[in-house]
Amino acid sequence: MIATLKKIKRSLSPLYYRLHQLYFSLAGHRVQCNICGYKANHLQSDVWHAHSICPRCESSIRQRLLWACLSEHQKFNHTNLIQNKAVLHFAPEKCFRDFIKDKAAIYHSADFFAEGYHYPNITYNLDISNMQSIADNTYDCLIACDVLEHVNNDQKALSEISRVLKPNGVCILTVPQKDHLEITDEDLSITDPKEREKRFGQSDHLRIYGFDFLNKIQSAGLQCDIVDEQYFGKDYVKKHVIFPEILSNHPMATNYRKFYFGKK
Repeated sequence: MIATLKKIKRSLSPLYYRLHQLYFSLAGHRVQCNICGYKANHLQSDVWHAHSICPRCESSIRQRLLWACLSEHQKFNHTNLIQNKAVLHFAPEKCFRDFIKDKAAIYHSADFFAEGYHYPNITYNLDISNMQSIADNTYDCLIACDVLEHVNNDQKALSEISRVLKPNGVCILTVPQKDHLEITDEDLSITDPKEREKRFGQSDHLRIYGFDFLNKIQSAGLQCDIVDEQYFGKDYVKKHVIFPEILSNHPMATNYRKFYFGKK
């Protein structure tokens, strides 16, 4: 009986979604996903933030913030960074992977496969800190969102990113940064998943970043610009939820997401 009800619910989902969106189009809505267009008065919640996840494309705040950059930023938009470019995309987000692939002249995806993670149709099984299979000056753009916290040697990874970028190439990076933390907290000797989760926020994270992430990027020989929600108008921020509606009080909260655009 339960299986039958689930089957009926799945079959009605497209109709339910259309009626749901028609209602909010006519009655008005407080928020709208800037990636898939989903309309509602609130998004769904996760364990970190209330009303932060789009139920249609599953985008989070950081993904909608990146989309805002690519679609709205005067300098770091998709026309300048991706259109007809050679792009290497680590751990590609499904909510805008196809968009980037369609815009790029060459699109390669990559991830270093580990237990618990699965990305379909990946071009390279690749360690971002050891990309020797890729020649120098290969890509115009490299995207790695919330990747470096999983890597043993993140400084070597940043050097590798710089190496594979073409002159004037740009990397798009973001990492979880603990609120108001100055210096990155790292301890590679911690191997217990529960201790890692307690110390760094997730069981497979090796560090939690501080404000010094900018220095790490610059140490790899990259010029860097930082973009956060403050670049965009308050109405845009509120409508598309690119900043938490309610700040999380979790001790490992990363409320203030930033994107780092590093230029070679």
